[in-house]
Amino acid sequence: MTTTSPRQRLIEAAEQQFRRFGYRRATVEDVARAADTGKGSFYLHFASKEDAYVAVVEASLERFMVKAEAALHTPAPVPQRLRALVAVTAEHYGDDELLRASLFGEAALVDGAVARRTADIQRARIRELLVEALQAGKLEGSVRETVDVASTSTLLFEVGWAVVRAELDSSSDLPFDVALDTLNDIVGLGLIARAAPEEGASK
Repeated sequence: MTTTSPRQRLIEAAEQQFRRFGYRRATVEDVARAADTGKGSFYLHFASKEDAYVAVVEASLERFMVKAEAALHTPAPVPQRLRALVAVTAEHYGDDELLRASLFGEAALVDGAVARRTADIQRARIRELLVEALQAGKLEGSVRETVDVASTSTLLFEVGWAVVRAELDSSSDLPFDVALDTLNDIVGLGLIARAAPEEGASK
């Protein structure tokens, strides 16, 4: 029989409280009470409420990463995998208010400094996936050898998130499927490996 560790119980209790009340309103006392323990036990595992919030975001992020990795680890060409990643991201973040607030810094739910800390964690993890996908594309020949993986992964992250946020905020007149297809076309044209021009062919 698997037992839940004290730290895990506190993370689950903290997630419940943060989702119900937001970071600002939830207290350490609320979390400890929900975990059926005391403040002393809380501070054995977390230095502050902020650290507990970060642990909750990381746990929620791991659930998203499972979906994101599944979207990227397919036989499809890399541009199509990236399109699938954007779609999965919009779906997951659309349903996960806590994760969305921590990335976009929604002031009503989370303090700015905490949002920046958790946003950095999310950006780093997703960029790791993008780097992995681009490197795989180079190996399989679907991504140009000359593509700079580090800068491209950063740009893809920012562009992809702009598309996701527009969908979540309903701030774009462009249907989401059309935005995805257009992004896929643009990314595909920029990334795909091109055949070398034949000798003597016009440039």
